Amino acid sequence: MSKNRFKAATMLGLLLFAWGFLESADLKSLVKDVFPIPSTTGNEELLAGRVRTILPKGLAVEDDGLGGLAVRLGQGEPKVVVIAALDGYGFFVSGITPEGYLRVDRAVPPPHARFDGYLLGQPVVISTRNGPVSGVVAQPAMHLLTPEVRKTVVENFALENAYVDIGVRSEKEARGKGVEILDALTFWPQLTELAGDRWAGPSLGMKAVCAALISAAADFEKSPAAGETILVWAAQMKFALRGRGPRVSLGAARAKNRWQPQRTVILDIVAAGRGVSAPGLGKGPVLIQAEDAQTPLRRGLEGSAGAGGISLQYLAGPEMPLLSAFGDAESDAVILALPVQFAHTPSEIVDLKDLQALRDVLDRFLKSGGEK
Repeated sequence: MSKNRFKAATMLGLLLFAWGFLESADLKSLVKDVFPIPSTTGNEELLAGRVRTILPKGLAVEDDGLGGLAVRLGQGEPKVVVIAALDGYGFFVSGITPEGYLRVDRAVPPPHARFDGYLLGQPVVISTRNGPVSGVVAQPAMHLLTPEVRKTVVENFALENAYVDIGVRSEKEARGKGVEILDALTFWPQLTELAGDRWAGPSLGMKAVCAALISAAADFEKSPAAGETILVWAAQMKFALRGRGPRVSLGAARAKNRWQPQRTVILDIVAAGRGVSAPGLGKGPVLIQAEDAQTPLRRGLEGSAGAGGISLQYLAGPEMPLLSAFGDAESDAVILALPVQFAHTPSEIVDLKDLQALRDVLDRFLKSGGEK
């Protein structure tokens, strides 16, 4: 890590300490620990560094060559790989105006058409070489706008209309705070604890899944199963490879090529919705396959869930970028997903019972050696 990046990580660590986020193997504490750390595609190093420091000291941590990390336990077959993403959707600084306002762009396409619009009027954090810098996306006064301007600027908000105010008066002042082009920009990490053991916050689902794998790693180290197990916190999972055919996640493809797994469990999130067929919040983790079929991996996860009295929900996702990387006949891959209400908004809601259930299924599955 460079001296500037180390300084930024140190300052962020002090900020986390001030907020009372204590290091602990407790799943809730782990979520609170990793939740405020910015991590967008291409800017995963702070979260990767934090995961590295939280993992038990007895685990040998490897760099995966793309900004992520992994731990390897055991030897032999089956070779089981479990992958959690380090990166979430976000933005970066694309320009600085002479008046000191920041312009914004995206590293990867948005998860849905309305994603950019959530920026309007929101507090944000810019990850700079000098540490985090607070800002707010300008929100024009509605009563001062003509109907035409209101429709253009507010109702049809686009990144071309986004101006981030960090409280300076010039480009020189902005750069003096450490702000540079390509610095990551994320929503302010406000965690809200709701009734019914539910939490809300931006990118909460992805951070919760990341914490679940850390928690499982800590337990699995004490009683590893037969066979080789590789736990991976992967970067650039939201970045798609170029080419024709189904979209393929770069991070997932990299993990497959590097680790050559026989069975792969990808930890991810899925939008919770309304209706009989949609995954529901509080109803357990969601098992997603390219095709609805019984496989050794599915049977292993179902057996682990059944042993713990945990209900699973099911979906088929034939063209999901994460699964497309494992589309050959030799791969047995599934997504074990955390249902998230209002997914990919600043108000993602997670039911902690679902998160604990996902972690428990994973823990039982790993200790079984990935067998049915």
